[in-house]
Amino acid sequence: VWHLHAQPLQSAPSAATAASPDAQAIWNSLARPAFDPSKVAQVNNLVVERDRLRITLESGTLHFAQPINGIVAAAVFQGKGRLQASAPNPQETQRLQYFLKTDGVNLAFSEAAFAFTDKTFEEISAKVQFTQGSSSGDDLYSQRIAQSEDLGMALLPQLFKSVMAADRTKSALFFADLKTDDKGWVEASDNAADAEEISVGRFQTIVSGYRGFDAWLSFPAGGRTASAAYNDPFEKADYLIRSYDMDAAVTSGAELNATSKVNLDLKWAGERVLLFRLDSNLRVDKVTGASGAPLAFLEARESKDRIQSYGDYVAVVLPAPSQSGGTQSITFHYAGKRVVRQVGAGDYFAESFGWYPSYLHDESFASRADFDIHFKSPKRYAIVATGNKASETTDGNQLITEWKTDVPLAVAGFAFGDFKISQQKVGDVNVEVFANRNPDDDLQNIQNITSGVLPGSPQYAVALGNLSAAGLAPTISTEMGNALKLFQKYYGPYPYKQLAVTNIPYSYGQGWPGLIYLSIVTFLDDEQRHELGVPTTPRVTEFFRAHETSHQWWGHRVGWKSYHDQWMSEGFAQFSGNLYVQFRDNLKEYIQRLKDDKQGLLTRDLHNDQFDSVGPVWMGARVSSSLSPSAYNVIIYNKGGYVLTMLRMMMRSAGAGDPDARFEAMMQDFCKTFENKPASTEDFKAIVEKHMLPNMDLERNHKMDWFFRQYVYGTGIPHYDFHVSVSDAGSGQFNMNGALTRSGVPDGWMDVIPVFAERDGKQSQIGTFASIKPETPLNAKLPFNPGKVSINSWEELLAEVKQ
Repeated sequence: VWHLHAQPLQSAPSAATAASPDAQAIWNSLARPAFDPSKVAQVNNLVVERDRLRITLESGTLHFAQPINGIVAAAVFQGKGRLQASAPNPQETQRLQYFLKTDGVNLAFSEAAFAFTDKTFEEISAKVQFTQGSSSGDDLYSQRIAQSEDLGMALLPQLFKSVMAADRTKSALFFADLKTDDKGWVEASDNAADAEEISVGRFQTIVSGYRGFDAWLSFPAGGRTASAAYNDPFEKADYLIRSYDMDAAVTSGAELNATSKVNLDLKWAGERVLLFRLDSNLRVDKVTGASGAPLAFLEARESKDRIQSYGDYVAVVLPAPSQSGGTQSITFHYAGKRVVRQVGAGDYFAESFGWYPSYLHDESFASRADFDIHFKSPKRYAIVATGNKASETTDGNQLITEWKTDVPLAVAGFAFGDFKISQQKVGDVNVEVFANRNPDDDLQNIQNITSGVLPGSPQYAVALGNLSAAGLAPTISTEMGNALKLFQKYYGPYPYKQLAVTNIPYSYGQGWPGLIYLSIVTFLDDEQRHELGVPTTPRVTEFFRAHETSHQWWGHRVGWKSYHDQWMSEGFAQFSGNLYVQFRDNLKEYIQRLKDDKQGLLTRDLHNDQFDSVGPVWMGARVSSSLSPSAYNVIIYNKGGYVLTMLRMMMRSAGAGDPDARFEAMMQDFCKTFENKPASTEDFKAIVEKHMLPNMDLERNHKMDWFFRQYVYGTGIPHYDFHVSVSDAGSGQFNMNGALTRSGVPDGWMDVIPVFAERDGKQSQIGTFASIKPETPLNAKLPFNPGKVSINSWEELLAEVKQ
């Protein structure tokens, strides 16, 4: 039995004292079930099918556990078995080819642990004869459950939720953990609570001891497309978070203590357990319902500084089954360290996610909620958070502030510390930069070494000065303001009243609604970066800042419906950063950024696979795996950005006025249509088709199927050979004759090719032509001398071009 502070089994989470005896006993039984000596069967060619999954127990012993809360939910098998699975679409077939070099799963296994809350027991009972006996594999089940918790799978809370439900239809789960002959332990599941119910894959070490799940297959059951399954991202959610009322206190000792009231709309009837995500470094000591009465809850083990979490979940037991259409308010009280870390004198890093209860699965950017947050923080420090500051008072050494949202937000975050604040107005938007006055510990150590402060440290000829973020704060404020102006022109109004920017002591950035976290590297000046060996390029300066600024539109003004659609956030931000480089710097720097993006896609990973071939942008986070850990950053960012780049150039006007006017109208329409809502890839495609020009209609159906099929849902980078000559036709006319030859992609490939001519010593776009066949002639008569005619002058084609 698991009690608070008593954890004899690694896989068991700490169970709070508020957990009721029945809930606690059920949880314990799911972690280590008692097997029924009267439910042993010798099986031969017993088949269990779940959609495209087929598990055959060819010969061996199958042993079921005793009922838990009235349901048999566990079994183990030893003998000979086979797992088979097939893919429903080309994208999933590509995944199987990538991982297994075959079009289907066909693996032999010798041991299996099954967890289920569907009709598996009833189904198998009708096919076998049980005998009295025992199985030497009874411990197998608890060992595999322990391993799943160790890997942070959160399988146990999902089983607990389903077993506790009055109606298990919507949470029915079938999970098979199979010891295969060739691939080690492989997981196959049919989970009714997931939009993509069917999944097959395995855990593999990715980097530095971290293990991630290689999803060989993941797709909706019943032949549904992913687009249909995620059309309503909350179709299968049992609750919607309507709003938060929070009181949070942060200390100079980097502790967080919070009370979060989560106000819910309930969707399903008969639920006894609701699952939430909360960083497991935060320990919950009390959960109460609307009346203030304590609720039973269980939480994952504390992660501390472990590389991999044991799971970031809290399972809350309701006092009575939920009612469809009802409401519920649940208040969590929790505290802990490591979610906020002191990284220097007056310098703190606050995790931007996981510090308050949210959806267990990744639905946050598809949802929106109101936030009302009261902070207590040290008076000597400034604090900034998402939303609008509604009030500010002091109480002794405490600063008390309230932050309220005027529109629902996907997420909330905060930062505090010894900040220098720089601000400027961009129209009606107040841009504020909160920059730490002192360097973080790592930079301080470097500064001490280079200045000779530390005993025995060498003397360097060049002093780095103060490596704090404060010096460049005014510049950052100006840069962010300029990015806002550009993006409002292209995408429409900035969605919030203010924009706050702060530094974090790492190399990445993150854009929360109205609050942007930027790497400390971008707050250093050119000389400091040079001395630290960090090149001053747009990637760490203007591009990087603009990329994060654009997330105010891509991710917040417009969210995404599923992981398949997240490329529209990161890819669109990549495009935005490049666009800002064009206007802030020059065309040459912009073209170099596109060259770098393309080269990244052409580069090969650790297994010698060209990054573009690893998977399509539509596959989202699944393109990263143990085989190619960095594929997500290359494919989703670089290729996602290229999708917009190519659309922009197809729509670009060669006449007078704003050449991007039609592209801007399309992007503004997309933002307005999905204002503060999530969008899918197909939603964006529909907007593109609404604004597409006749030259883009290559299949003559007024659809952009060809483009999305190739560049969003597929892989491939064509190679083009282009040759053209210009001759004087007399009477002020000029003949342009040439040909375009394509290779490296299937014959059905097609593209819209922008054409450039030389005018006044510069290459400018004069039009486009369609490349539908492997060889395309180019013959035209022009009323001017085009000089040197070329394609891909702006690196606007995701193609290798020889000319």
